[in-house]
Amino acid sequence: MKLNHRPILLLLLGLTVTSGAATSPCTFTEDWTRCVCDIMGLHNPQSLICMDALELELRDSRLEFSEMAAALDLSYLQSMRINKLILNNVTISFSFIMRLIPFLPHELKEIDIISSALEVGRPVQLPELREASQLTALLLEDVAVDPSLLQPSFQPLHRWLFGSLASLGLVRSGLAEIDCDWAQRVENLTDLDLSENPVSYTGLQNISHCSSLSFKSLKSLHLSGSNLTSLQPLCTPLSLTPALARLDVSRNNFSIIHFPRCLQVKPLRTLNLSHSGITEVHSLLSASLEELDLSYNSLEVFSSPLQTLKKLYLSYNRLIRLPSLDNLPRLKQLKVDSNLLSLLINGTSVNTSKLEQLDVLHAGRNPYRCDCALSETINFLDSTDSVSVEDYPEEFLCASPEAQQGTQIMNLSLESCEKPKPTSETQHHHGRTSSPTAQQGTEIMNSSLGPSVKPTGGTRHHHGSPLCLTLFVGLLSGLICFC
Repeated sequence: MKLNHRPILLLLLGLTVTSGAATSPCTFTEDWTRCVCDIMGLHNPQSLICMDALELELRDSRLEFSEMAAALDLSYLQSMRINKLILNNVTISFSFIMRLIPFLPHELKEIDIISSALEVGRPVQLPELREASQLTALLLEDVAVDPSLLQPSFQPLHRWLFGSLASLGLVRSGLAEIDCDWAQRVENLTDLDLSENPVSYTGLQNISHCSSLSFKSLKSLHLSGSNLTSLQPLCTPLSLTPALARLDVSRNNFSIIHFPRCLQVKPLRTLNLSHSGITEVHSLLSASLEELDLSYNSLEVFSSPLQTLKKLYLSYNRLIRLPSLDNLPRLKQLKVDSNLLSLLINGTSVNTSKLEQLDVLHAGRNPYRCDCALSETINFLDSTDSVSVEDYPEEFLCASPEAQQGTQIMNLSLESCEKPKPTSETQHHHGRTSSPTAQQGTEIMNSSLGPSVKPTGGTRHHHGSPLCLTLFVGLLSGLICFC
């Protein structure tokens, strides 16, 4: 039987292998799915232990065309099983890219290039790429792209790259303008991420003038951190996206949201408006919206007739009252943690039956006031089986009164808030006692939570004692007279 030496090397060398004199190591991640190497791993395939990895990450290197690279046999890469290639903190020349492309594994579906630079250098002769790429996802994040790579002269590369590409991310890549030639290359995408780029409104609107251009397959668009102050300027480019279902415009500067009609008629399912300094929301109407994220804003009030909503995220705002759920009959997930709520149910427009329609609730890290008004909230949280309150009880703490600060609300005693049962000599009328006279007009329910004090045997009063004494004295008098 032939031994497989690779697992033995992994165990003996602690998932790190070196070959001969000093070469850079390759290491596996804890789940054994990703192999991380210095670029020397490509120059020393004998020491590359990543043949069975699903992801290969090459980092902290410079990849450029040289005599060594020209002579390097990269055919072994085709036998690797990787479906994702990650280039992290590398400088890679276009010449090396063209050298590498013919040897990429057929299983490769994703490429991430992070914190890196793509250089063109001197003019190059583009080889004919016979087979189209099988890539479905490409991400460039914090990458300086040589502008000439987007020119028509690189069309052979564009045809190879964008032939089957479905997802493209250009995050913090300095993208300012989008011309028609480039836009037509990516019009078959289903997911486009242009977050944190200085794309001008003019640049976005200009693509609407491109001849016969339509992003008919685009379902997800990310424009997070794009210095937007209104949703209205998006109407022109969004006219080219008839199937758009997810829009991420988080981390912008909206302040007040006015929902434009161009979005009302879109088949939007998900809208992310988080981290945008929003204080008011107006005209948020949609016939299809199912998930709305307004977390990390400055909302004090939220009311919406969005009857289609299934998920509503309002964490980290300034809400002092739970939003009414009357207009949200389909809502299944609600996040209102880290607001200014002092209670959930009593004193609001929300009752227990409305909360019981939920599947998941997050409502911790609020400044709960631990008095009798909180009793209905606690009873609901302790007794509900239909709702998963995922941050209870750890994140439900008293903020006031001072004596209860930091106490979990589930540990409070509610017995002092319960109404006593009526007795034969105590008449109740509209929650007030009629006897004794000194207590007339006093509320039965105590105004604050505290330890429940139960009467002991020494303090319990028996209303039948005076009657027994009278009977005993009468009987004793009769006996004396008889004698």
